[in-house]
Amino acid sequence: MAKQPQSDAAFWAKHLGVAIAVLIVAGIVVYFYRSSGAESAPEAASQEKSISSGLSEFYREYRMTSTDVIDDESSDFVLELNNSEESLDAQLAGMSSDLKPANKRWVGEHKFRSFKAGNTLREAITRYAEQEGMQVIWDLDQDFVIKYQFQMNNTIVGSLSDIAKAVNANFEDGVGTYVCPQQRSLVVTEEETAFLKKNCSAVN
Repeated sequence: MAKQPQSDAAFWAKHLGVAIAVLIVAGIVVYFYRSSGAESAPEAASQEKSISSGLSEFYREYRMTSTDVIDDESSDFVLELNNSEESLDAQLAGMSSDLKPANKRWVGEHKFRSFKAGNTLREAITRYAEQEGMQVIWDLDQDFVIKYQFQMNNTIVGSLSDIAKAVNANFEDGVGTYVCPQQRSLVVTEEETAFLKKNCSAVN
């Protein structure tokens, strides 16, 4: 009977050791889970922002909003353009009549489109429009270099309208967007000309 206390002690020591080991393993798992979550959270948040945010919201952090003039003297962010001497109406009226008119309700495919750093807003939206058989007439005296890549989830017309709103503060008369089906053209301009009023639809 003298050996019974030793057996009990060994039994409890064994189970206590197992319990401690389980707690240690659980602690390690929790630690790495939290560490992994902490590291991935900023990346996930950044990705979500770039995907879900429109142009105006994205540029709010970089002084490109509908109420602040875009001005970055330390870089080539704002580009001055030399527009054609031909008036906007003359350009539109002189376009080939051989073009098959676009549907009057045309807005383009609704999908994600990337705007990569280093390109300009005009270059990027023009390229996407041309892929869908339309052209962009950028009738503004400024273009804007994209500093940070972003995405827009919209139609071609909706994306161009958002771009116009984002740069609106840089132009005294404001910026409007128009769809001209007969000319298969999208126009972004400060002017509301007679030709635009008669032949094109303003984008809200």
